[in-house]
Amino acid sequence: MTQQAYRRALVVGGGIGGLSAATALRRAGCDVDLVEVKSDWSRSGVGIIQPSNALRALDAIGVARKCLAAGHPYDRYDYTDAHGKLLSAANGLQAVPEFPAFNGIVRGTLHDILLEAAQSAGAAIRMGVTVESLADTDHGVDVQLSDGTRGRYDLVVGADGIYSRLRERLFGAGLRATATGQSVWRVTMPKPAHMTQGVMMVGEKRKAGFIPISRESMYLLLVTQEPPDRHFSDEELRPALLQRLEGFTGLVDEARPYIADGAPILYRPMEVVMLPAPWHRGRVFLIGDAAHASTPHLGQGAAMAIEDAVVLAELVAGGLPPAALGESYMQRRYERACHIQQASLSIGEYELGRRPDLDLFATLAAARARAVQPL
Repeated sequence: MTQQAYRRALVVGGGIGGLSAATALRRAGCDVDLVEVKSDWSRSGVGIIQPSNALRALDAIGVARKCLAAGHPYDRYDYTDAHGKLLSAANGLQAVPEFPAFNGIVRGTLHDILLEAAQSAGAAIRMGVTVESLADTDHGVDVQLSDGTRGRYDLVVGADGIYSRLRERLFGAGLRATATGQSVWRVTMPKPAHMTQGVMMVGEKRKAGFIPISRESMYLLLVTQEPPDRHFSDEELRPALLQRLEGFTGLVDEARPYIADGAPILYRPMEVVMLPAPWHRGRVFLIGDAAHASTPHLGQGAAMAIEDAVVLAELVAGGLPPAALGESYMQRRYERACHIQQASLSIGEYELGRRPDLDLFATLAAARARAVQPL
């Protein structure tokens, strides 16, 4: 099979993974259509952590330096107790010498950077459209979209997230997102000038953190134990968060007035998915959370999705036939994603009190060392 084996690709989903895939596949020589089921780019989210391996993958599609310019680079985390007493200062690792260990960035800003990159690369993006049906044949994937249009593609990439409809089409409805018993609260607020690193404050079965995401701003995160079916109304969120921050002082004391004054609060239960290998059926491939959604304990969710996109496009550029493409993709991605997800889950189990044997800092160090290894 020649290097022109994959002339046309369809990407399903316009989030971080999907936009990264669209850009990477265009750079690999494919004509790319991207469909996003939402009718506009309205999106929830606060900030996002970009570890060094994410920056390496973003550099492969030409946007790492834009992210660094728009965000807040930093090189270490301070781990403290609930009152700010230092427990450990952990320097991060660099996957690329010229990039920092971490970059914090506003999620919306990252999305804008990736959208501009996909559009500039020549991807055709259609909103309010998704896959209605598909049939994988020897000659390509015949797709009917929800707007009634049809097309044949040499490759279909599912990047439609943790609740992926494409995953359900390919593998059935049995594999669903599973709640872990933890939830995360996030609030954006002004950043003190002295804060130049990430901070994690370890409390009694709760963890507060502060992530710089620009020169002026940071976000507070709070990890708590909540029943999987626990929901909060808009009126309940603010007093519930303030109540759960009781027992923390230091930086949390500085944050309380912004929360009380009405800063928007994002609350989400933690959920995970791990699709057994392979993550494809014929010419239809899954990437990111559609295949392997992890908890945020290592800040690696988006990084893994971007890496998936970059690796898949690299293999596509090599012109491998579909079966070999799938095998190589799994060799490059499966063990790596499993390792990161398991380390994240182990940290969550430790915080839930189920893994008192776990060496937290050794687990963090080992996972970060694995993440910066070559793709």
